[in-house]
Amino acid sequence: MGEPTGWTAVDAVVSRFRLWDLWWVTDGVGVSNSLAGTAVVGAVVQAGNIGQVVLPTSRVPVPRQLPAGVRDFTGRAGELAAVDSALGGSLDEPSGPSVVVLEGMGGVGKTSLAVRWARGAESRFPDGTLFADLRGYGPSAPLVSSAVLAGFLQGLGTSAEAVPAAEEAQVGLYRSLTASRRVLVVLDNAVSADQVRPLLPAGSGCVTVVTGRAALTGLAVSDGAVRLPVGVLPVEDAVSLVEGVIGEERARAEPEAVASLVSLCGGLPLALRVAACRIAGRRHGSVAGLVTGIAEERGRVEGLSVSGDDSTAVRAVFDASYARLSPEQARLFRLLGLHPTVELGEGAAAALSDWPLSRVRWLLEDLVDLNLVEQVGVGRYRLHDLAYAYAAGRADADDSGPDRRQAVTRVVGWYATVADEADRVAFPGDSPLALRGSARGVPEFDRPGALEWLTAELTTMLTALRTAHGEGLWSEAVLLAGACRFVTARPRSLWPLRLEAEALGLSAAREAGDQASELSLLIRRGNTRRQLERWAEAEADFTLVLKSAGDAGDDRVRRLDALCGLGYLHRTHHQYEQALACYTEALPLAQETGAMRTEAVVEANLGAILTFSGQPVEGLAHLERELVLRHAADPPNVAYALHGMAVARQHLGEHDRVLELCGQALPLCEQSGGMEYLIAPLYEAAATSHEHLGQPAQARQKLVEAVRVLTELGDPRVEEVLLRLHALEAGAAGSDQSVTGGAVGPG
Repeated sequence: MGEPTGWTAVDAVVSRFRLWDLWWVTDGVGVSNSLAGTAVVGAVVQAGNIGQVVLPTSRVPVPRQLPAGVRDFTGRAGELAAVDSALGGSLDEPSGPSVVVLEGMGGVGKTSLAVRWARGAESRFPDGTLFADLRGYGPSAPLVSSAVLAGFLQGLGTSAEAVPAAEEAQVGLYRSLTASRRVLVVLDNAVSADQVRPLLPAGSGCVTVVTGRAALTGLAVSDGAVRLPVGVLPVEDAVSLVEGVIGEERARAEPEAVASLVSLCGGLPLALRVAACRIAGRRHGSVAGLVTGIAEERGRVEGLSVSGDDSTAVRAVFDASYARLSPEQARLFRLLGLHPTVELGEGAAAALSDWPLSRVRWLLEDLVDLNLVEQVGVGRYRLHDLAYAYAAGRADADDSGPDRRQAVTRVVGWYATVADEADRVAFPGDSPLALRGSARGVPEFDRPGALEWLTAELTTMLTALRTAHGEGLWSEAVLLAGACRFVTARPRSLWPLRLEAEALGLSAAREAGDQASELSLLIRRGNTRRQLERWAEAEADFTLVLKSAGDAGDDRVRRLDALCGLGYLHRTHHQYEQALACYTEALPLAQETGAMRTEAVVEANLGAILTFSGQPVEGLAHLERELVLRHAADPPNVAYALHGMAVARQHLGEHDRVLELCGQALPLCEQSGGMEYLIAPLYEAAATSHEHLGQPAQARQKLVEAVRVLTELGDPRVEEVLLRLHALEAGAAGSDQSVTGGAVGPG
């Protein structure tokens, strides 16, 4: 179907924004291209073939992502000097990007060394410091390069919406952004050269420091990396480390005991720190006595081996520390080894143990003091991967199979319940799953808090989902899969994770014979495929729901969602007759089910389709009903209805009324927050009406404001609005700028 009379490029641009009204109900975030930055500085770079323009800007904060590092860092003067020497003149007289790889066994202090060197050198890199833990060794899968690139690109000023989904496009954009900059990149815990290679910056003034347990020979062969081995601490440095932990006076009072401890731990920094912290916590015992106890215990245990590392000393130290834990401390520590990942919050620890949260908090603090657990935030903890492996081994040895399974079931159920609750808060009224979790200790969320929790726990949720599916915990798997729809509100590179989650959830629903959950997840997977522009697959999911859903109860809600999904697909491809048919069928379903928010969105889409089809009067009737529904069910989003009405009035030539409606909507956007993407289209609509009223100065001011907002958002439409502004200033604004319109904003 051709475009209606009066359709313009601006109509098409703004209509993309209004489409969010539908996307919100179908639990997605629109696919759009964005500009990073606030102004054009230098050349415009085309990133691969993603149809996206990236504009660098000097106003983006310089990234400084290094962790704090070890406060009492000791020794390593030789290694620090070796890094300087390996980089040669690249620090002060760059001749090409340089790569140094620090290799060594787990727990030897590679990360501390890398961070220490980087902190001393980062002043030489004015364009920033990037850091990522690649999780090459540990319980969870290594990070894929695309996930790391997404974070790096945002750190370098690219908006989340502008990050490409394809890794090849990400690499191209990353290299373009670093080509003329001096950036220091620290890649910790790498597993392979292939994992690292896409993360190497392109600039001749850039430096990359990589740490890994395995020899990354490929980087040396193909990328000119210099490999530097990191061994255990020399005796002198090891003694200094112990002195720093237990106190210089106490250490020097028993030098032979300290020397024995250094020998017992093999100079391994992790083992030394754990043992020294244990000694530091027992101020009334002699160092010699404590060391003797560790030595005796070492002879009774086998060495700890993780990923081929010979860590006998670490196993002995962990055994010695574990033997002196109270029964409660020991049980909690063991259970932490059954958690899906090495990092967790206190609520998850309470679920594992089935103890009150207040009790678990104290025990976690005890484990932190004993250096068996690291606190990484308020109420949040992490185990070193060796400690995690040791804890899991102790659980296998000390707890029965049924006890371990119950703990895993409790924590997976807790994540499923909390994730579902967070999802319901993040997407209020948007067809929640019929299932509900029953775990205790679920936190209360507001919408920002819900999205923050979901984002922080994504890796754990996915691991828990895989565990649930593998253990036959079908309801938990469904809830975890359903809660992953927030992923498409995050960088595009993460979106395939949502697709993976929904595939597992669908499998679980079918295994359980849960048709209601199956239909819900088909809707959600259809929306995921739609956002990934896999149009045919999305249509297949929505169509399958229409064929499977009945005419009663929850099935009507699924049918409504499917019709909205198909309506969006048709509208995206300007198939207005088919889109109109879908939304016309959806409207009575929304009214029958009492889904007022969904009804408002259906009315909004009917109004917009009719308006763009040359029937603005009929469209306005739907938009006015949308406004009434918004007031009743969705007050924060009243501004979207006002914008839709302004577009229809503009098609009718009622420009004074357009200015009134835009004037009402703009303050609502500013007061509500999170509606920045609607502000620019409102300014554009107002500018068009000012032009028609013969008010070029006012029109220019509105376009200037639109450019400001779009620049702050990093939106690529800023180029089109700038062209329109320049044409207006030149007195040559054409008739194709006469009407703005379309569906904007979340529904």
